[in-house]
Amino acid sequence: MSLQITKDSGSVYDPVFLKILEDIPGGVTVKTDRFPDGITELKKGALLNADASSAGLYNVIKTARLTATPTGGTTVLAIEPEDHLFKVGEFIYLYGTTASTITRVSATAIAVAHTLVATGGAVSGGVLYETATIATATPMHSADAILRNNIKVRDDEGNLLDNLFAGAVVRGTVDESELPYFVTTAQKTSLTDRIRFA
Repeated sequence: MSLQITKDSGSVYDPVFLKILEDIPGGVTVKTDRFPDGITELKKGALLNADASSAGLYNVIKTARLTATPTGGTTVLAIEPEDHLFKVGEFIYLYGTTASTITRVSATAIAVAHTLVATGGAVSGGVLYETATIATATPMHSADAILRNNIKVRDDEGNLLDNLFAGAVVRGTVDESELPYFVTTAQKTSLTDRIRFA
């Protein structure tokens, strides 16, 4: 009986990236000072913003989507039960209302300091996104790249790691349904000349 060696070839399915055409040579450095307590890993597919003040540094973009329409006088917003990156003290904006300060977060809800009344687009399925101040409705960051791989953000003792090196994709095709965090229409628009959302 002789030993027979065979070779098979194939492709491995990547649940986020259907095709990668270009990434940033040498990767990027993701800022970790804005991660909430408890998060141990940033998932691939997260949108990143190139920091305007420091070349090579990238900020993670934060969003969440409502699961219920806010009623008059509410300060608690029900969100999709998935990972999000918001933390207490940050400012968020809900379309059709105003920006407010986050006072408490959980996996399924975000509490804010001011009452929010549903008008315009503030309905179930509406989007919460981060703003730089409470006086603006402009998103804090626009998307420039997409995180290529999961990255660990805390050590085994739970200590937040320093800024982390990571791969970032700037051209290719992604499966939008597999992205770990919700992506707004505006964020997709800022990437559509380089990224196709399938």
